[in-house]
Amino acid sequence: MDVVNDPRFFQDNVINYRLAAFGGLSVVSGLLVQNCMDQLFEMDKNMQVWTQHHSIFHWNGILQLVAFLILIIILWMNMLATYVGVAQPYHTIRLMTAGPTGFDTAATYYLNRNIVTFRHMAIRCMLSSLPLYILQMALRLLVKFDRTTRESPSLPKDTPLESRIHGIVFCCIMAAFSAVLYWIHLKHFAIFRDRYQNMASAVTNQMQTYMQSMMTPKKSGLLDV
Repeated sequence: MDVVNDPRFFQDNVINYRLAAFGGLSVVSGLLVQNCMDQLFEMDKNMQVWTQHHSIFHWNGILQLVAFLILIIILWMNMLATYVGVAQPYHTIRLMTAGPTGFDTAATYYLNRNIVTFRHMAIRCMLSSLPLYILQMALRLLVKFDRTTRESPSLPKDTPLESRIHGIVFCCIMAAFSAVLYWIHLKHFAIFRDRYQNMASAVTNQMQTYMQSMMTPKKSGLLDV
């Protein structure tokens, strides 16, 4: 049966407006995540810091390395924004429509100190990643204009030691970022489960008290019909 007379469903509130705005920001962060993933794999991995004779710095390699690191940071910042932009609206709406005290429970979840911190962090990360995205493009353009206008050097038969070190370092950085994101995921679900269980136990206790009062025989002597 369609519920059309419940104010929790047909009336607007401040939380719904804020969640709608927050969901729009998560769409932008999702697009940035996809672009960063594509560019990380397609980017030129020739990032040698030294020349072949190990005498002076190779500026193209340094610029390419810095741009690659910035791109990884942008990816993690928007991964955080995407997760928070999906998890928090889902948890809030789930709590809001879970029972007669759903709106109050959703408000306690939405205003939780940890949830507010993660939400503000996600918005700040997504907005800050936009100028960083332009910066890494500028660094990559410097390298691209230099490398694509002259003959490409021949690649060595074996993978250079610097490239192996770069791969290990960036693998560890990405693994650390994934661990932090998983910790944020656990924190969100812990707060959600706590709020949901508190609401469910409160409703159950109230119903049990009401049913016990109804089943208790009255002592007034009047018929209970």
